[in-house]
Amino acid sequence: MPVKDYYQVLEIPYNATELEIKKAYRKLAMRYHPDKNTGNPLAIQHFREIQEAYDILSNPVKRSEYHQIRWQHEGFQNRFVSPTLVTPELLLQEAKKINRLVSQMDVFRMNQEALHQELSQLMNSKHCLVLQDCPSENLLKEFILSVLKSMNPLKFHYWRTLIPSLVKIAGINNQLLEIIYQNEKKKKKEFLLMRLQPLIILLTVALICILIYLIA
Repeated sequence: MPVKDYYQVLEIPYNATELEIKKAYRKLAMRYHPDKNTGNPLAIQHFREIQEAYDILSNPVKRSEYHQIRWQHEGFQNRFVSPTLVTPELLLQEAKKINRLVSQMDVFRMNQEALHQELSQLMNSKHCLVLQDCPSENLLKEFILSVLKSMNPLKFHYWRTLIPSLVKIAGINNQLLEIIYQNEKKKKKEFLLMRLQPLIILLTVALICILIYLIA
């Protein structure tokens, strides 16, 4: 299957900086936006490709993985001196970035599924292996705490799919495992209280009605 040349889509060199990627995306997005190209299916399709390219190249982790795919693909080797590796430091950087974005969101309007997918991608099986090999306990702790903070607004059923990845990353570190399980326990308690809330309200209303009836 051919590998898309996202650098060509954004009309930038492979070693473009984050700022250059953002500028190129804004310029092309304005040029090919559907509102400016009504009835032009080719422009609309290219607009989607521009968005896809920006999603990959603006994310350091996704960009690194994309470089590795291109490195292995015939015809692209001459474009890169060597594949860019995903490191624990890079993953921590991305975890902090997600955490910053989440802290600025309205938790009542946020797209929980999108956040869940982003965190799942951050902790995919390949990245878990990279973090498991990390010798720095402080880095792992910082990563896990950043992810847990980002997970906080998510509903509990999302937690159930993300916790196993955090446990893999923690490995046999009891301190990190304790942090993970304590946060999971707290979230589960919140989840159970929310499920019981309608019943509690109903019982409270019923009790008030009984008291009013007895007093009357």
